[in-house]
Order: sequence, then C-alpha cells, then structure tokens
Amino acid sequence: MILLNASVALGALLAGSASAQTQPVAPAADAAQAGPVIEEAGIDGDIVVTARRREERLLDVPIAITAFTGAQLEASGALDVTDLAAVTPNVTLETSRGTNSTLTAFIRGVGQQDPVAGFEAGVGIYLDDVYLNRPQAAVLDIYDVERIEVLRGPQGTLYGRNTIGGAVKYVTRRIGS
Repeated sequence: MILLNASVALGALLAGSASAQTQPVAPAADAAQAGPVIEEAGIDGDIVVTARRREERLLDVPIAITAFTGAQLEASGALDVTDLAAVTPNVTLETSRGTNSTLTAFIRGVGQQDPVAGFEAGVGIYLDDVYLNRPQAAVLDIYDVERIEVLRGPQGTLYGRNTIGGAVKYVTRRIGS
C-alpha cells in the first residue's frame, strides 16, 4: 500500500513537470539566441587577463576573478596592494603586525595569520608570474602596473601548491607600452 502511494506521487510529480515543459517558452529561447546579457562595450570587455595561463578577456574567464587595470588603480588612488581589499569581495590584504612590508593575505577565509618562515601561506602572490614564496616584502607598491588580478578559490591546478585560497597576480607594464 505504501509502495503504491509512493509510485502514484512520483507519477503525479513527473506528470506535472512534463506539462510545464509543453508550454511555449519563446522569450527565453530568443534571449538564449541573442547571447549573454552582460554589456561588452564597457571597460570589463577590454581587460585581458591571464588567470588560466593564457590571454583571455575578463568576461570569458569562468572563474571568480577581479581584475584592475593600471588606469583604474591610478584613478582610485591606490598606493599599494593592500588598498585592493576594500574593493575586492572576500579578500583581506593587510600589513602584518610590527612591519609595513610583510603581507597578510586571506581569500575566502584561507590564509596565514602570522608570517612564520617555516610555513607556506594559503594565498599565492605572483609578480610577473614569479611566485613570491614568503610574505616578507610582499606589500607591493602600485606603479607601472598593467593590471592586478585577484583569483578567488583554489588555484592549485594552474599555480601549484600554496594557492588553496587563491592567488594575487601583479602584472607590471612592459617597457615601451
């Protein structure tokens, strides 16, 4: 008796979903054919990032990334990397206790509170794709920068160990550009 009632309920549930699919959905089909709703004419469409180790437009990257161009950073008045924490979600970048050049970085709650020499941090800091393995002297000033990328979430596949929380990529401007 209980098995019969469960199969009747399952049949009614499936019948309800089948009738919902038979209704016309022309507006949604038109929207799918029109492409993404995100506007590409703005500055976001112009930012080229290398989050997946190849050049891609910011809108085409399928990971949680925040990128700032050099012009955006200059307009905001950012002095060093710690100023990005105020405008980047789920990111804490601050100087460590007792120093003004040691970086304490947390992305999505993953990081290292005290910069101890024997431990690796959970957030990787990269300067022109060179990994800075210690947080000492990692509070980088912002000048001659092309862009800064903050990659949120585990990045171990492309950036190796010590990026369980994410990575901060500092990309300097090329000479002559």
